[in-house]
Amino acid sequence: MLKVAIITIGDEILIGQIVNTNSSWIAQKCVEIGATIIEHCVVGDNEKHILEVLKRTFDVSDVILITGGLGPTRDDLTKPVLTKFFGDELIFSDEVLQWIKEYYFKRGINEVTERNKNLAFIPKSCTPLKNSVGTAPGLLFEKEDKAIFAMPGVPKEMQHLMKEYVIPYIKNKIERQKFPTHIFRVLQTCGIAESVLADKLAGIEEILNGVNLAFLPSYKGVRLRIDASGEDVFQVESSIQKVVDYIRSKIGNYIFGEGEISLAQVVGDLLSERNETVAVAESCTGGLLGGEFTNIPGSSRYFLGGVIAYSNEIKERILGVEKEVIQKFGAVSQETAKQMAENVRKLFNSTYGISITGIAGPEGGTKEKPVGTVWISLSTADKVIAKKFQFGDDRHINRERSVGAALTLLYSYLKNIEI
Repeated sequence: MLKVAIITIGDEILIGQIVNTNSSWIAQKCVEIGATIIEHCVVGDNEKHILEVLKRTFDVSDVILITGGLGPTRDDLTKPVLTKFFGDELIFSDEVLQWIKEYYFKRGINEVTERNKNLAFIPKSCTPLKNSVGTAPGLLFEKEDKAIFAMPGVPKEMQHLMKEYVIPYIKNKIERQKFPTHIFRVLQTCGIAESVLADKLAGIEEILNGVNLAFLPSYKGVRLRIDASGEDVFQVESSIQKVVDYIRSKIGNYIFGEGEISLAQVVGDLLSERNETVAVAESCTGGLLGGEFTNIPGSSRYFLGGVIAYSNEIKERILGVEKEVIQKFGAVSQETAKQMAENVRKLFNSTYGISITGIAGPEGGTKEKPVGTVWISLSTADKVIAKKFQFGDDRHINRERSVGAALTLLYSYLKNIEI
């Protein structure tokens, strides 16, 4: 296997001020093309510590991917440390300066600051990598058939360099040196708990035969990762496909897609195909469901908008929920949820209306309606469906689960399946 080590540099990551999403994203992309991740390491802005990590990982890796520390300020140590690690020297690159000028010009800035001009100083032995979405270039070092890539820590810049340079480099290295293949598939499920999923797949061990199956639960669903390794690509893919076919035969209705696709994207694609639209009425989720739809580029084709009706007054005045209904049944009830869904559909003239009303917590629960009680409703032209859910006592989790349940309700209706 081609072995990859991921090093993230920065005190802000080390002390938890910023979540290390870069490392997760990089690892996923590397594994997708057949590489093996042997280590994730976070190191602060300390020259000695960075050097120690570089020396250790260089001995055991084929490729090292570094993010962070390439900026123009005094705490950006990645470039000088790599210069020292390779016994190199910094030289001024007119090519890199031209890249920086081009980036500035696109933003309507005609003059490069002296500080940013310093970004054009690069180690003599490295290959600079053009950063079209930022100023700091990426750096590629090659020695002893090993490679070190240094990339900015800004996610958008890192992802650009990964797609343009790193992923093609790793794929080529795997093919050229005939590393054993590592292939994986991910099945996305919704509307089923991890424990129930495991029960439905009982007996799968008999057909795995070297294929690995992992359950990866989240608040919105469970991902199933199926992976295997070997030198014969056809044989590996065949073994994985056998397991995938078995899983689909057992839980097909619960599988909404493969890879990293989201349920919101799948629902959006279904709505687009049918030339249909949706609007939302949210209480306890405060716009999270609408946000889930609008995270998808092009969602304006099917998502018309929504109302955040957090107070009873807004439920009544904007959404037209009857005051008597709220007084008799409560804001968190089947009756209120149904009127919210029906009226938001009419308000936006959409094909579907979805509503969420619940007690997210940590306060507000009663014996009859404890924290975690959520009603979700779906309104169509000819029917209104409402489902009650009893989640836990964590506010954040309850809100996330509510969004997942709402998307699942619409998905199952569009697919005409029972979930």
